[in-house]
Amino acid sequence: MSLEPLLGPVPSLDLEGVDWVMVGGESGPDHRSLDLPWVRDIRDRWVDRRVALFFKQVGGLIPKAGGRQLDGRTWDEFPTTAAAAVAGV
Repeated sequence: MSLEPLLGPVPSLDLEGVDWVMVGGESGPDHRSLDLPWVRDIRDRWVDRRVALFFKQVGGLIPKAGGRQLDGRTWDEFPTTAAAAVAGV
């Protein structure tokens, strides 16, 4: 599932059958801001369900303007790496 650009919170999004989510902010001269609490909500709900998270960018005037980190780390998970992390492999 791709949530790019993420323009608002998605608290009631159905996760049934989802094993990977990509999240990113918008970039370009007319970009709209990404609130990191929206991304944290996705991460917190979906990591518990073993859904891999790939956080592409915060966004800004140019794609790399806001960086890629969320709470001090990058989230470059793929479906198999999320399952292994939860299993402790």
